Amino acid sequence: MVSTARFVAPDPPPGAARGADPASARMTIDALAMAANTTTRNVRSLQTRGLLPPPVMVGRVGHYDAAHLERLQLIARLQERGYSLAAIGDLIAAWHGQRSVAELLGCERELSPVHEAPIEATLAELMQRFTGLTDELVARAIELELVVPLPAVAGEPPRVRVPSPRLLEVGRALQAIGIPLAVALDQLAILREGTSHLANALVAMFANHIVQPWAQAGHSLATLPELVDRIRRAKPLPLVAVESLLQQAIEREVERVMATIVPRP
Repeated sequence: MVSTARFVAPDPPPGAARGADPASARMTIDALAMAANTTTRNVRSLQTRGLLPPPVMVGRVGHYDAAHLERLQLIARLQERGYSLAAIGDLIAAWHGQRSVAELLGCERELSPVHEAPIEATLAELMQRFTGLTDELVARAIELELVVPLPAVAGEPPRVRVPSPRLLEVGRALQAIGIPLAVALDQLAILREGTSHLANALVAMFANHIVQPWAQAGHSLATLPELVDRIRRAKPLPLVAVESLLQQAIEREVERVMATIVPRP
């Protein structure tokens, strides 16, 4: 992008060398917005959100430099890739705060194709969806975080939040074909523990072979979009592999069990 922005370089203090490095030249907010192909209103908005560092004040005028321009260009590239400003803030904070690799990987969760929105319902509505849902089973579901009680409101019935509506529907489907809810909940606990170990191994793979080499190469914050793009492309691949392997394993086990239980003619 070719810019016609006008750089404003205040007079150096006595004894300072003139002709400073252009990378350290200062710009007014108008010049910065022009260089970044955006508006002064957007610059102020990003600054208010904490995504852009404050300018250096010279008298009553704020002056920006190449670092501010680089940050604006980074934000623009991430927005083009579908990131919200909240997610961009998380990524930048993760970078500067030197958070763990797992946290950095999690910062781009908004682009995950498996994201689902939670739902809310009254406890009575939830109990109507299942047959024989006792207080003990509700307590077990809360323990497994399938449902999360919401703060009580005077005069209103108890409400809950369901983080994963799909898991709730799986429970209904299992009950419909004859699986007791208590058994389904126990199996969910076992499945969750297994998937947790699997997720740890997969994140370690990403960290060791994607993020760590990239970080050790000394890349700057400006190259962060390329890193998160690689992570985004990599994340669905283990899910495809797990689905395929699990399907094969289930088919083999079904054949084995059916051959044991159902006598052949």
